[in-house]
Amino acid sequence: MKKISILTLTALAGFLPACYKDKGNYDYTPINEITISGLAKSYSAIYGKDILHIEPAIKLTENITDPSRLSYYWILVKGTTRLDTLGTSPVLDYPVDIAPDTYVLNLRIVDNATGVAWKAGTNLSIGTLYGTGLMLMGTGENGNAEVDMISMVSDTQVVRHILSTSGLPALQGPVTIVHNGDKSTNDNYGRLWAMTQSGSYFLDRKTMKSTTAKKFGTIIAINDNLDKETLTPMLYAPQIRDRAGNTGNTYARAMMTSDGNIFPSHTFLTAGDFYTNPINRVENNFDHLIKTAPYLFYPIANMGAVIWYDTEKQRFLNYASFGFGLFSTLMNDIAGDPFPWDQAGAGRTLVYGENTRNTDGGSTNGNSFAIMKDGSNNYFLYKFYANGATPLKRDMYTVLPIAAGFANADKFAFSSRRSVLFYTVGNTLHAYDYNKGFEKSYTFPELGSDEITMIKFDTQIDYTTNALYIATYNPSTKGRLRRYMLGTDPNTVTITPVERADWDGLVKIKDMNWRALN
Repeated sequence: MKKISILTLTALAGFLPACYKDKGNYDYTPINEITISGLAKSYSAIYGKDILHIEPAIKLTENITDPSRLSYYWILVKGTTRLDTLGTSPVLDYPVDIAPDTYVLNLRIVDNATGVAWKAGTNLSIGTLYGTGLMLMGTGENGNAEVDMISMVSDTQVVRHILSTSGLPALQGPVTIVHNGDKSTNDNYGRLWAMTQSGSYFLDRKTMKSTTAKKFGTIIAINDNLDKETLTPMLYAPQIRDRAGNTGNTYARAMMTSDGNIFPSHTFLTAGDFYTNPINRVENNFDHLIKTAPYLFYPIANMGAVIWYDTEKQRFLNYASFGFGLFSTLMNDIAGDPFPWDQAGAGRTLVYGENTRNTDGGSTNGNSFAIMKDGSNNYFLYKFYANGATPLKRDMYTVLPIAAGFANADKFAFSSRRSVLFYTVGNTLHAYDYNKGFEKSYTFPELGSDEITMIKFDTQIDYTTNALYIATYNPSTKGRLRRYMLGTDPNTVTITPVERADWDGLVKIKDMNWRALN
């Protein structure tokens, strides 16, 4: 107890002199207090379109006459990572050029005289006009391939010059622009392709930017003697089948290149949108890659297999083993069938092919059609269900001479809801009702004399409405896209323009595809 008391006194003795010697200096210098208010809880803007304007209320406790005393930083943050400084002024006016996403935006004000900083933050959501709408591939005014989009994210509006501002070099020979429908945020699954004869590249889905490194050769693994660097995709399957952006198969995919090769993929097995050896070959001549026609036949609503056309031996072949099959197979012809798969004996060749939502004969997921021609310039329509390993032949129709100018037709479009085929001869639109015994032919001069650049039935947004899209071109008004409704009276064929579905000033349209938010 005595020892403790001595220690206590010793400590107290040391403390008292210290307090006595501290004269104290409590003359504080006031600092400039800054209050930031007026920021909304969150802001939203559209990439490549909006100017983000934020004007906060800034109050100071000192009257500052030198504007250089304060520094302002609008700092963009994602998670814990500082990404960029969008502005250095009290008021932010930023032309939005950051990838669509959700962020935090902080305003940091530094008093350069004292070094003290003040901060306030808000949430920022950047959207994109490219999320939903009609993507249009065509030719721009300079003769290069170009993409416009009729964006339907909020109000319908046209976004122009997408391809020429993508970062890619000038491309020629427009083919199509297509999204594979994959909703994964992982770019190794979801891809959006701009396809042209001079090169095809996948674009960033949010910004529509790209580089020449984003090409097919980087996502295939093959051991065939092919130059991966020159492979140019021209056709992709399956297409988007509904407004929500779904496709007819979650995992199976196929890509056809300009040299006539077909590359399959099964994304579950390959861990992404990656492709393997081409399957346009048969087992008994495995090393020979067959030159294909530029069509892939499959049921739009559920693609379990694809049929393709052998241009060397004039026959249809089937591939029904995505992820496992290494080659395609011949299909059997049976006496009494409406037409043969092997066209060599019939002396016919393929002119055109199209997949539809037609369900005749119980083809729930959609029949396919092929236009065939024989050596005597006769034309035939084949209807079949390209479903699985045993596709079904539904019917064959002979195109009668009443189909005006059919031999000179250059564009075709099959209705999914009626036995009607539309086609163009020069700048004139025709329709042929192929219903056996009731065949009729129609011409539509009301479209005018402008060049018809595309005709296409809607099989993606709402195929039950039987909507026909017609694209024309006029040197003055440029490209024009109109939506028409095909009449339902079985005794005649009429088309009626849809109000507020008429756009001009567009590219010279070659093809059109729907894109949903993904």
